[in-house]
Amino acid sequence: MRKIALLVMGLFISITVTNAQDTLIFEDFNDTIIGTTGLNYYEIYPNSVLNDTNWYNYDEDMIPDASGSSRPDLWWLSAGGFSYPDTNDICLFANSWTNDGTNPVSNWLVLPAIQITDGASAWLKWKSAPRQTPYYLDGFEIVISTTTNDLANFTNVAYTAAEYMTGAATGGNTYSNYTFSAGWQHGADGLFVQCDTCTVPTSFARQIGIQRPDSVSLATYDNMKIYIAFHHNSHDDNLISLDDILVIENTDITFSIDNNQDIMGSVYPNPATDYTMLNFDMNAYHNLHVQLFNSNGQVMYSSVLTTQNQRIDLTNISAGIYIVKVIADEGSMTKKLIVNK
Repeated sequence: MRKIALLVMGLFISITVTNAQDTLIFEDFNDTIIGTTGLNYYEIYPNSVLNDTNWYNYDEDMIPDASGSSRPDLWWLSAGGFSYPDTNDICLFANSWTNDGTNPVSNWLVLPAIQITDGASAWLKWKSAPRQTPYYLDGFEIVISTTTNDLANFTNVAYTAAEYMTGAATGGNTYSNYTFSAGWQHGADGLFVQCDTCTVPTSFARQIGIQRPDSVSLATYDNMKIYIAFHHNSHDDNLISLDDILVIENTDITFSIDNNQDIMGSVYPNPATDYTMLNFDMNAYHNLHVQLFNSNGQVMYSSVLTTQNQRIDLTNISAGIYIVKVIADEGSMTKKLIVNK
């Protein structure tokens, strides 16, 4: 078995320890040292053994790149995402531009074994973005194995990002003019995209994806050892990027989020019943977006902030504890919101 670096564009390290914050896995792809004791990275088929502490990056499809840019056939590191907020970051990329509309690519990133001890508070979090959307939107899946890291054992689908299927570029950036596979359509809500060198955004099909934070609950895997894999499986689209992979456990559902404030604002009333208000200085921050997550990590509300005091309608939101996340170019803020009915 040969231990190697992730291709020439970057280096790779990961943390697989449990600390006071209950961080089980964290990888932001920005380190300059490869590997640690008992933690390696290989570009081969996974070992298919129990308790494997290695990372694996495997090109299952063996379909060559057809972009003309000599892109690698598996996941690789490069500086910068696709859009201006990601320019100085190191991200992981995978290519699907193959000129083969029949056979999908199959690029696997398999994480080390993870022991879940408190499923009710266990989460997988990450950021991802397609190179373009809606036309030639790349999709991917997050799949989980409860046995070994043999690829055939990743039968539990935890998350699906949709890919473009049909529709001409003349459809512009109106998503209803295209068909997609099942799953989350990046940018369909108007968030986490920017126009790609176009002067009339509404008529242009190739928007650039901005890396979007997302999460799924791992509550199903309470007291189990699992493997998580990111599987890029698009049909002749373009590129997908991935960053900031985090697996965390915490007895507090909010992950101490009230202390996570890169930007300043308020959420009131809180507790709330029918509505809550977001208050931010629109002159201090740029490109403000808000998301409301339930306790399972599902996005219940998503919008651009356009006014100093923006109302979130909670009429159709059930009672419970929610997470309000506000993102701007300057940073982010997360707050716990209690909804009473």
